[in-house]
Amino acid sequence: MIKAVMFDMGGTLEDLYSDEKNDKATAYALYDILKKHQIDVPYEAEPLWKIVGAGIQAYKKDSERTMMELKPEQIWCDWGFKDVPVDKVKLAEISEEIAHMWETTFYDRSLREHAAEMLKGLKEDLGLHVAVVSNTGSLFQVFSTLEQYGVRQYFDEITLSSIVGYRKPHPYVFRIACEQARLDPSECAFVGDTLSRDVVGPRRAGFGRIFKINSFLTPQKDIGKFDVEPDYQITDIYDVYTILKKEQEQEKQ
Repeated sequence: MIKAVMFDMGGTLEDLYSDEKNDKATAYALYDILKKHQIDVPYEAEPLWKIVGAGIQAYKKDSERTMMELKPEQIWCDWGFKDVPVDKVKLAEISEEIAHMWETTFYDRSLREHAAEMLKGLKEDLGLHVAVVSNTGSLFQVFSTLEQYGVRQYFDEITLSSIVGYRKPHPYVFRIACEQARLDPSECAFVGDTLSRDVVGPRRAGFGRIFKINSFLTPQKDIGKFDVEPDYQITDIYDVYTILKKEQEQEKQ
C-alpha cells in the first residue's frame, strides 16, 4: 500500500521556463546584489555574467556526473566566481542570497495547474505523507516558494540536495526521504518530470509507484536512452490523486 507521495519541485509541482530574457535578467540581478553589498568586480553586469554563468554551468555538469551538491558558498566562490577577482569572504556571506536569486530569476516559475487541489486531496482525503525531494543549489528557496504558492502546509518533509549533499538520482537522497517518513521505499510513490533523475533514482531505490509528467526541462535532461519506465505517464498532475484514490478503494475491497 502506498503511504507517501514524494515530488520533484521544478518541472513537476511547478511549471518553469527560461530563455535569453531570463539569462539577461540574472546578469543584472547578480550585479545589483553585489552592488548592494559593496562587493567590487572589474566587469559590468553582462560581461560578468558571461564568466560567472559559464562557471555555474560547468558546476552543473560536474554535479550531474558526481551526483553531489555543494553548499552555496562553494558553488559561487569556487565555481561561479573562480576566475573573477573578488572578495571571496564577502561573496561567501551572500552566496545563499545569490543562489536564491538564480533559482527564481534564471527560471520563470509558477505552480502547476491543479497542483494545489491534488496536494489537498492526497493529504486531507487520502491521508498520505507528502514530501518534496528536489535538486537545488539554494538552501531556502524551495521552502519560501511553497509558502508563496500557498501549499506549504501540505508537506510533511522537504529533502533538498543543497542540505543533504546528494543529488537525484543518487540513491541516498531517496533513502533519506524514506527514513524521514519512516517508511519503506516500497510504500512510497515518486512524481517527477525526468527519466534521468526522477525515474532512474526512485526505481533503483525500490519505490512502489513512479509517475512522470513532462516539462520544459524534460528534453534537456533526458538525453540518451534509459532502461527504466514510469508506472504512470501523466499529462495532468491531478491524476496522481485520482490514480492513488482508485488504488486505495481497490485495496479496501
